Amino acid sequence: MIKSIKRFFRKGEFDCGDVADHSSAYIDNELKDNKRSAFQAHLSKCGPCQAFVDTLSSTIGALSRLPGVNAPSALKRSLLDRMHREN
Repeated sequence: MIKSIKRFFRKGEFDCGDVADHSSAYIDNELKDNKRSAFQAHLSKCGPCQAFVDTLSSTIGALSRLPGVNAPSALKRSLLDRMHREN
């Protein structure tokens, strides 16, 4: 709620926290135009956020090139059982 109020007074501008929250959506081209513009405007003037987004993008790219791994069925069963017990 407080975050929404702060954003209202900033007139849609992004801050560093917003960039951290929306970086994955930005990299995946899932931000609407108005949010994408605000995101890019913040990046254009904030070196640390530029570095964060560049590093995240590189990391995602590197991870996507790794071969997929299938977990053993016993592990899957164990995890599902645990999730059901905890919920």
